[in-house]
Amino acid sequence: MRLAAALLAGLTQFAVPVVAAPSAPCPDDLQVLIERPYAVQAGIQAGSMVRLRSAPDAEPCPALVAGLFEPRADPSELMTTRPRVLFHLPHLQALAGREGEVDYFTVQLRPDIDADLAARDLELLLAGTRVHSAAEVADRASTTFRVVSRFHAAIAGITLVAGGVFLACIMVLKVQERSTAVAAARLAGIPRRILMGWTVAEAALLSALGGVAGLGVGFAASAIVNAYYQRVYETTLEFSVVTGEMVVQGLVLAVVLGMGAGLVATVRLFAADPLEL
Repeated sequence: MRLAAALLAGLTQFAVPVVAAPSAPCPDDLQVLIERPYAVQAGIQAGSMVRLRSAPDAEPCPALVAGLFEPRADPSELMTTRPRVLFHLPHLQALAGREGEVDYFTVQLRPDIDADLAARDLELLLAGTRVHSAAEVADRASTTFRVVSRFHAAIAGITLVAGGVFLACIMVLKVQERSTAVAAARLAGIPRRILMGWTVAEAALLSALGGVAGLGVGFAASAIVNAYYQRVYETTLEFSVVTGEMVVQGLVLAVVLGMGAGLVATVRLFAADPLEL
């Protein structure tokens, strides 16, 4: 069953909506699928009868709700006009008054077909047609998301630098609190590498615990963001995702920054004379 998408108000998914003439006859046996979030809110169920029109001054056409569908979790369609309705293609053409016309369509190629060659053939067969690959369309549609991604990367970099400085300050203070014990250990003949290894290991452990706590906050914040915006936009789209790669990167960065902070604090401590300490 071939379906095409349109808005409930009658605007089709064509790039340039065309208003049907008011005198256009209603298609026979008009059936539609309505997206579930709107149908639930409006009290529409499968088997309900609704009245649709392609323009404010057009004659409404009775339509049978054949079923409900779940909208795709597509960020590019998140801010489009809603609710959305699916029509049989012949019904949609008759309702919009555009028999045999399309503005864009999608072609799926077999694995053994050369995409560039198929694009050239289609442009020759269909005068005025411009063929774009799926990767090109996705690249154009994701421009905004790339800007947001760079912005998030900048925030993450600033946060890491600030966190590293803060961690180094904490380790310096902790080591300074133990300056007397460290000086006594040095005077007792305990090698520097053991004292330095102990301090760095303690800093790494403290940073790892902090990293785990930070990941817990991240998971909780991600769940809250998803729960809130999925309810606002009535979608299953995940707005915030914590991947395994992020978890590994977070823990590794935490341990590395902690070891670096511990090393900085130890070097500062060992630069002082133990007798003065």
